[in-house]
Amino acid sequence: MSNIFSGGSHDLDLSNGATAVFIDVLMLAVSGLTSEDWDFRFAALLTLQDQNVMGRGAVGFDLAEFDWGATERERARAKDFVLRATALAPY
Repeated sequence: MSNIFSGGSHDLDLSNGATAVFIDVLMLAVSGLTSEDWDFRFAALLTLQDQNVMGRGAVGFDLAEFDWGATERERARAKDFVLRATALAPY
C-alpha cells in the first residue's frame, strides 16, 4: 500500500517506508519551529501520520483540507511556517 499527500494539483505518493522517513524528518524540522497554536495543530496533524499508530498504508492528507487561518495574515503566516519547516528538513 502507499500513502498520498496532496497540495493543490500535486500529489506525493509514498511507499510505507518512504512515508515513515518523510514524516520523521519533517517532524524534527517542525518541532524546532513551533511557537503558535497553528504550529502545534500542524505538528499534531503530522503525528497522526505515524504508521505505528494509524496502520501502514492508512495515512496521508490534503493540505487544502487543513485550516490555514481565517484571515489573509493568518494564512500567510501558516504558509511561511510550512515553507520554513520544509526548508529545514534535511532531505
